[in-house]
Amino acid sequence: MLMAIRKLGSSEERQAVRELLKTEAEGWKKERLIALKLGMDPKRTLQEISNTVGRGTATVQRWFALYQQSGFDGLLKRGYGKGRPSTMDEQIQAFLAEGLEQGRWNTAVQAQDQLQKKFKRKFKYKTVWHWLKKKAGVLRRPRPVHKKKDIGKAESFKRNFLGHLKKLPLAKGKPVKIWFADESRYGLLPTIRRVWTLRGLRPHVDWQTQYKWSYCYGALDVADGSSVFLQTPSVNMWWTRRFLEELLKEYPGHEHVVVWDGAGFHAKDEGHWSVPEGIHLVALPPYSPELNPIEKLWDLVQDHTANKLWETMEQLDDVVGKLLEGWWREPRRVLRLFGKNWHRLSANAF
Repeated sequence: MLMAIRKLGSSEERQAVRELLKTEAEGWKKERLIALKLGMDPKRTLQEISNTVGRGTATVQRWFALYQQSGFDGLLKRGYGKGRPSTMDEQIQAFLAEGLEQGRWNTAVQAQDQLQKKFKRKFKYKTVWHWLKKKAGVLRRPRPVHKKKDIGKAESFKRNFLGHLKKLPLAKGKPVKIWFADESRYGLLPTIRRVWTLRGLRPHVDWQTQYKWSYCYGALDVADGSSVFLQTPSVNMWWTRRFLEELLKEYPGHEHVVVWDGAGFHAKDEGHWSVPEGIHLVALPPYSPELNPIEKLWDLVQDHTANKLWETMEQLDDVVGKLLEGWWREPRRVLRLFGKNWHRLSANAF
């Protein structure tokens, strides 16, 4: 086989190989061209060529045969065999896709068990894991959704948010701030969250049973990224009014739209004593915390306070205050929480 290659290795062919080696970027093609170039040298043996390119002699001979049969086109075309036929037919694909969409399995073992019961045959664990990943499956912690939540109302609120804003009795000629407001509780009882660690190592965190809490009222303007926070020892109608007064104090001369949930210490109408003049209320649909973007901010703050043991509430209050100050001073950082979604688009359109 090698002698046949040498006979075909004319000066033109050698020059063609050299030119291709200069321009070819793909590693597997360069590997074959190098073997071919060495094969055209009568001083080289097949074993030497195999050792140089790091391939077996049978592989090098196959490359030479491809060149003899089809020239450079045959040599530089990667042919893939059909391989073993997949046992993942359309029924199995549909079953896995439906299960992933419904969040039916907590582990791949559960998926494996259901596959075996459904199709009356055995499936290897590695095969099931591979199929789950192939169907774009990922492991995620589900977000709790209250059983009374009306998904239709939540979607309708997003579509009609601009309409809700237009119905408000705002004073003409004044600038408007559109706030999404909420409260967060934090305390000395540690919050445990997942952490990065070494494979096989079980991390530990210090723990204490201390039921002492503080609260933080917060509001984010979805149009310009401004924010207002008020740390309090409790939550009630009086503290709610104090927080709304803080909005008026920080941005006097504005009309303020406050979008919040139906918590018991949130007034339902603007005639309530806890709602100062200049504040206008929009209620979120029940059991729909995901509609309020400030929830993301509370979650990010807890990323810094979780898995730590705090000795006093004063210490924790100080840490939370400094974390929130970073958001208050950087409105662009706040805007990145929203992106170009319905909150910001509706507020800017208004």
